[in-house]
Amino acid sequence: MSLAFRLPDIGEGVAEAEVVRWLVKQGDEVEENQPVIEVQTDKAVVELPAPAGGKMAELKWKEGDVVPVGEVLYVIGTEAGREQEPKEVPHQPNDSHANASPPVPQKKKRVLAAPSTRRLARELGVDLTEVKGTGAHGRITAADVRNHAAMHGEQPSVKVAQAESSLMVPPSIMPTPAETGEWSESGLSPVRKVIAERLLFSVTRKPHATHFAELAVDGLVEWRQRRMAEREECSPRLSYLAIISKLVAHTLKRHPQFNAHFIEETQMVRQHHTVHLGIAADTPKGLLVPVLRQVERKTMEQLARELDELTQAARAGKLLPEQMKGSTFTISNAGALGGTWATPIINPPEVAILALHPIEQKPFVKEGQLTVGWRMNISLSFDHRVVDGADAIRFTQTLETFTKDPGRLLQELI
Repeated sequence: MSLAFRLPDIGEGVAEAEVVRWLVKQGDEVEENQPVIEVQTDKAVVELPAPAGGKMAELKWKEGDVVPVGEVLYVIGTEAGREQEPKEVPHQPNDSHANASPPVPQKKKRVLAAPSTRRLARELGVDLTEVKGTGAHGRITAADVRNHAAMHGEQPSVKVAQAESSLMVPPSIMPTPAETGEWSESGLSPVRKVIAERLLFSVTRKPHATHFAELAVDGLVEWRQRRMAEREECSPRLSYLAIISKLVAHTLKRHPQFNAHFIEETQMVRQHHTVHLGIAADTPKGLLVPVLRQVERKTMEQLARELDELTQAARAGKLLPEQMKGSTFTISNAGALGGTWATPIINPPEVAILALHPIEQKPFVKEGQLTVGWRMNISLSFDHRVVDGADAIRFTQTLETFTKDPGRLLQELI
C-alpha cells in the first residue's frame, strides 16, 4: 500500500514551510524514523522523519517550493504494499479499447509568478506553464513572459493592442528597466514574512520611544582582559556579550518593569520573575532571536557556552522552535557590525529592547582634564504605555554602575 505524508503543523501558528533539502531521492529505500526532508518554517529548519519504512514512491515538491500545512509532501510505498503487488492483466487485443483505463489527468505544473506577471501573461496570451522562469527558485518574471511572447509569436490581446496603438512614444525616450526586463523580483521567505508581520505589528501598535546613552565601560574591559588572561586555554572565549547579558539580567532585577510583556488582548502588563534574554542574531536566513533562559542564575562561562551554541545553530539554520520562544527582554548586539546609534524595534509582546554598539576608546573630559577611556553607546527602545523616559534613564544608569565595575555583581549575589 501507499502512505501519503502530509506537512504537519510543526510550530505555533505555522501555515506553510519551504522545502530546503531532500535527504533522499525518489526510489530510495528508507527506514522508519529516518530523516527524509528539511523544511524551513518561520522559526527554524526542521528535519521530518519517515513515518514508516518503504520505498520513496513520489516526491511531490522540489527544493525552494513553499508548501502549505496539510499538503502531501511525499508518498511512501510501504512493505505491506509489496505483499500486494498488482497482478498482470492478460492482453486482450480484440477488446483493448473497451478495457483501456481512462487517461490519468496530469497534475498542473505549479507556477511561481507575481500577480502582475500573471496579468501580463493573460494580456499577451502566454501560457505560464510553458515559460522558463529566470527568477529566484524558477520564478517567472515579466521579462520572461515578454521574451516568450516574442520568440513564439503570441499576439497581444485586443486590449493591449488598442492601448499600444494609442500611444506615440518618441524614439528618443529610452525604455525603463521594467520594460526591458533589467530587474528581478522574488517573494519573501517564510522567515522574512514573519519578521515583516511582527515588526509591522510592533511599530503600528506599540508607541515606541528610544533613549540613547553612552556608558563608561573601563571596568568591564579591564575585568574581561584579566579573565581572558587567566583562561587562555578555555573554550569558548568569554565574549563581551556573555558578560553584558549577565549585567543586563541583574539590571532587569532592579527594574522589573522592563522584564515584562504587554498583553494586547487584555491590556495587562505581565512582569516576569526570571530573565529570559532574546539575543537577536544576524543569519543568512534573516534575523533570528534565540533565547538564553534564566540568565540571572547562570555563570558567565555557562552563558558564553550557550551563546556560542545558539549562534552556531542560528547561522546553520538548525534552531529548534522551542529555542526561540519565551523571551522576556531582547538584546540586539550591533557591536560587531559597527554603527553609533539605532532605534531598535521591540519584539512583541515584550516592552523593551536594548541595542549594543561597539566598545571604543574615546576622548572625554574628567575633572577639567582631557583624557581617554573606554565607552559604549546603547539604544534602549521601550513601549511608552508601560514605562517612561525617566525609567529608561534609571535603567541605563544602573547598567553603567555594572559596566564601570563588574565586581558590583557580588553585592547582587549576597
